[in-house]
Amino acid sequence: MQIKALEEELGMTLFNRAGKKIKMTEAGKLLLQHSAHALKDLQQAKASIEELRTEQRGSLRIGIALPELEEPLQEMFMDFHRLFPKISLHIHPSFELLEQVLDNRMDLGITLHSGIDERLVQLPLRTESYCLIVPAGHAFANRSSIALDELRHMPWAMQPGDHPGRRHIEKCFCDRGYPFATAMETHSIPAILRWVQEGLAVTIQTKSLAVSLDRSSLCAVPISRGVPEVRLELIHRSDRYTGEAIKRLIEKIHAVLTERSVWRQL
Repeated sequence: MQIKALEEELGMTLFNRAGKKIKMTEAGKLLLQHSAHALKDLQQAKASIEELRTEQRGSLRIGIALPELEEPLQEMFMDFHRLFPKISLHIHPSFELLEQVLDNRMDLGITLHSGIDERLVQLPLRTESYCLIVPAGHAFANRSSIALDELRHMPWAMQPGDHPGRRHIEKCFCDRGYPFATAMETHSIPAILRWVQEGLAVTIQTKSLAVSLDRSSLCAVPISRGVPEVRLELIHRSDRYTGEAIKRLIEKIHAVLTERSVWRQL
C-alpha cells in the first residue's frame, strides 16, 4: 500500500507487476539509488551529532594501507590515548580504504594518493621511495643505487596483488614489458625478509621499511630509475564533523608522517 501511494505521489510506476513476477522499473532503480545516498547521509549526520554530543567518548577506526607504517605510529597512538582515554582506537590494515572511508566503515585512512576526489579531504603526507632489498653478499649489496631495468629477471618475495605498493611496483614492470614472477607472496613482512635472508628471493619495499632492517644480513639499495615515488595521504570524508579528538589525531599523524630524510639512516 505504501509503494502504491509513493507511485501516485511521484506520478511514476516503480515496479512492473505481471502475475507473480515483480520487476523494478528504471524510475524505481533511480529512486533506490537516491534513497541509498540519502540513507548514507543520514547515517553520517547521526554519527556527527553523536560525536558532538559525546566529544571525548566512543571509538575511532583508522585504516592503514601500508602495514609497515603501523609500528612507527604506535607511540603516537599511545600518546593520543593518554589525552583521550575514553576513546578506543581500532587500527586496521586495509587495501580498500577509499571505499571504506566513503561508506563510513573507516573514520580515517592512511593510503597512497590515487587522484583527487571531491568527496574526501586529502591531507598530503610524505612521499615514499622504494628500494631493492637483497641478502648481504649479493652481487647488488654494495651498490649505491640501481635501475629497474637491471631487475627484470629476479625471483621476488612480495606482498599479494591487493597490496597498493605491490600494485605500483608490478605496474612499473608491466609498463616496460618486463615479467614480474614471484617465488613467494605473503602479507607478512618478517616472512618476506626471511626468504631474502636465505637467498631464495629479493624484494622491493618502501624506504620506511628499509630503515629498520638488520644490516648484518640484509642490504637496501635505492632504486634510482623506473619506480616513481608515491605520495602518502590522510583521508576522511569531506562532510564529516571533525571534533577536537579527531582533529588532534589528524595533527599527530601528520606530525609523524610528514617529509623527513629517511635515507640518512640507511
